[in-house]
Amino acid sequence: MSTGQSVQSHGVTTSIDIARHLASNGYHVAPVAGQKRPLTDSSPQEAPKPDAGVHRIALRGPSEISNPPILESVPLDFARASLAPLVNRFTASAIHLGPGASGLEEEHKLGEPAPGPSQNPLLSLSHPKYGLPSALKANFAALGVTSIYAWQASCLLARGLLSGERHLVYTAPTGGGKSLVADVLLLKRIIENPTRKAILVLPYVALVQEKLKWLRQIVQGVEKIIPDDENEDDGDNLHFARKRWKRLQKSVRVTGFFGGNRTTTTWADTDIAVCTIEKANSLINTAIEDCSIGDLSVVVLDELHMLDDEHRGYLLELMVTKLLLLQQDIQIVGMSATLSNTEMLAQWMNAKFYISTYKPVPIDEYLVYENVIYPAATSRQLFQTASKLTATVSASNTLRDSIPPHRIIETSTYKELSNSATNSMVALAVETAIAGFGALVFCGSRGACQVHSATISEAMPALTEGSDEMNKRLDLLAELRSLSCGLDPILQKTIIKGAGFHRQ
Repeated sequence: MSTGQSVQSHGVTTSIDIARHLASNGYHVAPVAGQKRPLTDSSPQEAPKPDAGVHRIALRGPSEISNPPILESVPLDFARASLAPLVNRFTASAIHLGPGASGLEEEHKLGEPAPGPSQNPLLSLSHPKYGLPSALKANFAALGVTSIYAWQASCLLARGLLSGERHLVYTAPTGGGKSLVADVLLLKRIIENPTRKAILVLPYVALVQEKLKWLRQIVQGVEKIIPDDENEDDGDNLHFARKRWKRLQKSVRVTGFFGGNRTTTTWADTDIAVCTIEKANSLINTAIEDCSIGDLSVVVLDELHMLDDEHRGYLLELMVTKLLLLQQDIQIVGMSATLSNTEMLAQWMNAKFYISTYKPVPIDEYLVYENVIYPAATSRQLFQTASKLTATVSASNTLRDSIPPHRIIETSTYKELSNSATNSMVALAVETAIAGFGALVFCGSRGACQVHSATISEAMPALTEGSDEMNKRLDLLAELRSLSCGLDPILQKTIIKGAGFHRQ
């Protein structure tokens, strides 16, 4: 079989097929390992060092052999003047309503609004039952969190949870507010028990860094509950030193522990440790060996479904087993969006289990095939439509008569969008972005993430230099460039046009 030949299963084109198709048409994929920037070389033409394990892909079309490629490494001094000639290579295809759409224009129905604190006072984080300090409530409010959902209130107020007497295992759909429940339980334990510590476990470094930033914003200015000294008759210098030490004792310290992190902070120097699975297991082992495990008050296990991971799941299981066998005053909180055996895990951990199916924003599902969007509101409808598509691949007109399409995407004349799956993906992503929303595209491989991100970025509407949105993108680039890992050159080119990629 030739290198450029596409491999398909059951007539379905996968993102791996698309990436191979692009490679067969002259697109070059650089090695996975990338290239490191020499420490002594400060040449501006040298690409910045990519993040560990990141693919670096340079797209070269057949007609661009003699010309500089569009997606090549750019100088690090990303001057604003160099951003002026941002011209797109192609435009996204238009999308029209089909005979299956109801009305002249489809509007997304959000359904009945969720009840708020005015209907139920327990839905306010300021309610006395939660016992949160004023500074913490103010920080939540500053980040847009003033009220909670009914399921969150019901879960938090279950017997023994806010007091740390019971473990908790719970599931909720993505975007349903799982993290807030764990944040409240964790922070409450640390604030009310100033000598105790917390560990928050996440599976990936990127998630650890994101959570680290969030928690530091939440605890800014929040003080642990430490009784003030009654003796204030010390000398001025001693009194000042004691007050300064008291402030340090009261502050909530949040530290990240993950591979490649250069922090010198130790277990003894932190209140909340945000860790990857491996680092959390190492911290717990160290605390057991030096007999400081009694300082641990709460452990939060995010993405608890990682227990099923064949490579890393055993570490989570060992961690929980050790914590349970120690019989210390340590509350364990586990959560996931995809956990199916919640009740069984809760029985093993002797924990309260809670299952929420609430979705703040309803999800409409459709099936896209050959530039046509078909309704697939239920799993049954999805499989029925897919079965008819498989049976009538060569009779699309008959299929359209039997299943009226919801919307129809115009066929593109651009070579880069000749594949119908790529054309549909770009058209839907760009349409969503133009409407002022974000689009999340899942790909089947790491290389496809970057290829599709680059393709979408070339179809995004251009921004004028100096606009608020362009300034935000420049600020984001500056922040990414300041990281120790550097900024990937392909990501640098796509972000400025409004697209990015993220993969583990």
